[in-house]
Amino acid sequence: MKTTACNEKGTALVITLMLLLILTAIGIYAISISTTEMNIAVQSKVGTATLNSADSGANVGIDWIPNVFTAPFTATLADQSNYSVTSRATGAMTIRPGFGANFRFADFEVTSQGQSPPQFAAQRGVQTVVNYGPVPVGTMY
Repeated sequence: MKTTACNEKGTALVITLMLLLILTAIGIYAISISTTEMNIAVQSKVGTATLNSADSGANVGIDWIPNVFTAPFTATLADQSNYSVTSRATGAMTIRPGFGANFRFADFEVTSQGQSPPQFAAQRGVQTVVNYGPVPVGTMY
């Protein structure tokens, strides 16, 4: 014959509830980690798209030198990010070693601002200095 103490009744229920509580906490932690990782992946993708759009604008500005854009030139890319590019001549034409006195080089500054796709809020800037030349000047005698 079995003998049980009165204070042992319901211990299985308490142990089961404790295990359920621990498993629920582990599940909530796993969901929290996966949500955080998804946010990190989205932010990385948006940051890359924004940097690429700013870089695209800088490349457009460099390709169009010696033309100068005092008003911003804006374009939208396939992923709906966009860029705005301006350029300016930074100073007088200079002589560089290895070239005759009848050749000069001009410095240009190209500034590009990249904007993320409309559903996100990110902005990135790229600023480049371009040395353009040699440009023949003078009478070439």
